[in-house]
Amino acid sequence: MRRVSSGVVSYRKPRARLAGALAALGGVADAGAAHADQGVAVAAEVQGVQVIGQRLPLDRDTGLSVLPNSVQDTPQAISVIDQAQLKAQGVNTLEQALRNVPGITIAIGEGGTLNGDQFKIRGFDAKDDVYVDGLRDFGVYTRDSFAYEEVQVLKGPSGALFGRGTTGGAINTLSKQPKLDDFGAVDLFAGSGDYYRALADVNHRIGETSAIRLNLMGSNTGVVDRDLIYSKRWGAAVSGGFGLGTDTTAVVSYLHQHDHRRPDYGLIIVQPPGSLTAMPASEYGVGVERSAFLGFRNDVDRTDADILTVRLTHKASEALTFTSDTRYGVYSRYFQYSTLDQCNAACTTALFDKDPATEAFGGIGGSSPYDMDAWGLQNISTARWDARFDRFRNQAILGVDLSKQVNDKSFLAYALPAGVTTRPNMPHPIVDPNPDFPAGYTLFTPIPGQNIACPKSGNCTTTVLGSTVFTNVAGTGTLASRGESTDLGAFLTDRLWLIEELSLIGSLRLDRYTAELESTLYSGAASPPGGLKVRSSLTSPRVSVVFEPAADRTFYLSWGKSQTPQGTSVVGAGTALTVTARDLAPEESEILEAGAKMAIPHTRLAATASVFQVKKDNALQVDPATGFLQAQSGERQEVKGLELSLAGKLTGAWQVSAAYSYLDAKIQDSSSNCAVPTSTSGTPTGIVCPLGVTAAIPVRNTVAIGRQVAFVPKHGASLYSTYDLSGWIEGLSVGGDVVYQSKLNLAYQARSLSYADRSTLVASRIAEVPDSVTLDAFVSYSRGPWRVAVNAYNLADRLNYTQVFSNRAVPAPGRSVVLSLGARF
Repeated sequence: MRRVSSGVVSYRKPRARLAGALAALGGVADAGAAHADQGVAVAAEVQGVQVIGQRLPLDRDTGLSVLPNSVQDTPQAISVIDQAQLKAQGVNTLEQALRNVPGITIAIGEGGTLNGDQFKIRGFDAKDDVYVDGLRDFGVYTRDSFAYEEVQVLKGPSGALFGRGTTGGAINTLSKQPKLDDFGAVDLFAGSGDYYRALADVNHRIGETSAIRLNLMGSNTGVVDRDLIYSKRWGAAVSGGFGLGTDTTAVVSYLHQHDHRRPDYGLIIVQPPGSLTAMPASEYGVGVERSAFLGFRNDVDRTDADILTVRLTHKASEALTFTSDTRYGVYSRYFQYSTLDQCNAACTTALFDKDPATEAFGGIGGSSPYDMDAWGLQNISTARWDARFDRFRNQAILGVDLSKQVNDKSFLAYALPAGVTTRPNMPHPIVDPNPDFPAGYTLFTPIPGQNIACPKSGNCTTTVLGSTVFTNVAGTGTLASRGESTDLGAFLTDRLWLIEELSLIGSLRLDRYTAELESTLYSGAASPPGGLKVRSSLTSPRVSVVFEPAADRTFYLSWGKSQTPQGTSVVGAGTALTVTARDLAPEESEILEAGAKMAIPHTRLAATASVFQVKKDNALQVDPATGFLQAQSGERQEVKGLELSLAGKLTGAWQVSAAYSYLDAKIQDSSSNCAVPTSTSGTPTGIVCPLGVTAAIPVRNTVAIGRQVAFVPKHGASLYSTYDLSGWIEGLSVGGDVVYQSKLNLAYQARSLSYADRSTLVASRIAEVPDSVTLDAFVSYSRGPWRVAVNAYNLADRLNYTQVFSNRAVPAPGRSVVLSLGARF
């Protein structure tokens, strides 16, 4: 097989300035660090001279077979957090890495999905839009970053690339790959909050074109200023590369991650008497500490992920390349949790009356515990053809994307002690919570047809709680469910250069998506009889105009559409499909974006800028009347935004990476289900159905219209900087980062003005969390193969919130310090 040089970056129009512009959307580091971490240097040929050093971030590959271009060459806003920044910041999860990207928020999972990795990009749900090496990661779990080379965020609807979903964008992580070299590294960490972590990375060349790489991780951590929260996880990732540097390559990788943690659902959001605004209880100085844990000690989230990936590439000729990437993932989970969801009028009165004799009791909620076993299979195969027709150059990519997911869930139930029948008998204090699970409450596994009111034969002194924790459902709860989905996709992308500097890109993807759900009740009956099934035909186009006057300057204008069908989240949703949602139209999103990516003349800096507009119809949104997530046809949202970034070297020793995001996200139209009143006295607490209406119907919600979309910060910014002090002390460097996010609106609840005037709506509750500012710093010292570093997080010890939903917010860790010691060999 013909050998090709590894790591060679070719440019259409080489520029020496581009070689000096060590800039990116993510971070940058010195070439020595890049060599130590990656095991190889990168060669770039600039005007006939080979330059050895760090790979230029704007020219880095996207790692996607459906988009085999560089970040510089892609007409889309892309943020990159590279290996150097991940290492310098001491990042250990995907969530931590994404805090560097303005415009991304983290939500607390609802409907049984839990925390896991619940991301929102530009305010749009992205929990099913997480990819590893261009293939979907099917599971819902907290992803450790021990095997990451870098993290990329492709922003904006990307249906033409990925198919269903990707309304806000997609998150793609690139794994550490085997290299044709021998190297290794071991890192040990210890810090505040009982933080202990160990990493190992070993690469071995086993032949002229073959290598194997092993990454290991062990972690046992708590959280500073969050009582009783912990995570114990370990992982292993092994990959073998064959034919590396030749025309035919194969990379086979396997990853296992185990995590045993206590889930953190944070603090309840409360509304003081007489106030319209509701915020986390810790904001009011009423005795609710940021450290308060409002769940129970036996809450647990235990997950296992096993992921096998095979990536094949064959370069048939200079013009034709084939790829075939396959993934098989198996995921298991046992999840038992409790949440403090409710603080009614009596609760808020007791909380704010400043009378120590009264105690505020909230209501416990959450779905029942469950066991889950899921698997997913995907193959993406492409053919890439580069050709010239007279003076025209053309690149075409044709491919198929086939996937299947299956998710089996078994739900458990609680048995109550004698004499206890309903939730009000089990109040939960907010100010001084008791984490001990109440005596007499037992967990058991029901069987179909079992007498829910008397689960133990001959012993009818207990009552069973079914599908909702601490709520007697009298046998109507779900016992087991199976969700399945199949996605058959085909796509074509064609890029035509009209002249060397100007090109047109057209993409079209067609998907046939099928989702099915079968549920069995405690009674043994199917619900609904025959199950649920939905079929959707999706069309995702994208068109771009790209102008490249030089290799280091790109200007683009793009338009595209994405669709998200009902039942898209087979693994990630508590209920993948419902009777109400199955007939709803798919979510539809449309984007128009203009941007630029360029090296700044006469500097070693690069900058990117983009302006965009995203319109979304048939959105999934928080119901302002109830605070719960609901599916609606007719919800419309629009996001107009601006994103800027600047990165590179200010001096030979000083490197920076800065980003800013402005998101003007408005609800264009919205509706909520009205409630039929049982009484017409007093003031309505919600939206009241019109006279003569005897069942709940959608009513246009004028309170939500025109407001900022929930979970979308209007402003977000990050600044990451490092300074090499080797001129004074060899091997010494310092750095830090600042991350800012403006306040988040979480939910808008409305009510009718009166029972006489039901059509006039007024706001009754607006939930929000304050803006957040985080300041971190680090210092590191390297000598020979050794490296020691100290990372300090949240130096100001500011009360921020990291995960949010309409009625809860999780406080961020307080001030903490982590010491690390590493060795290279």
